[in-house]
This record gives sequence, structure tokens and C-alpha cells, in this order.
Amino acid sequence: MDRKELETFYRKLTRQAAETAMELHDLTEELPGAYQRIEEVAQKAIRKHQEWAKAKEAFEKAQSS
Repeated sequence: MDRKELETFYRKLTRQAAETAMELHDLTEELPGAYQRIEEVAQKAIRKHQEWAKAKEAFEKAQSS
């Protein structure tokens, strides 16, 4: 993946990670009724933020080289 593609991918994951964080935040407003979804939404947010962290590391490494 070249530097530009890496930047695009990183920015896409940044947006997706923010969206999952917002979904988790929105879920809190539906509690206690939506308590069954807490684990599902939290796991989704964790996975997306892990992907984002890896992409961030790769992007920063590419920028410094």
C-alpha cells in the first residue's frame, strides 16, 4: 500500500472508529431497555479501534520514512 492509499485507509478507519464510539454513546441513552446490546456494540467498538490503532501506527511510520 502506498503512502496515499495508507492515508485514505487511515482516515476511513478514523471515521469508522468515531462512528462506533458514537453508537456506544447513543446506546447509553437507550438504557436500561437496550442492555442486551451493550456487549455487541462494545465489541464492535473495540475491534474498530484496534484496527484504527494498527492503521495509525502504519500511517505514522510511513510519514516518518
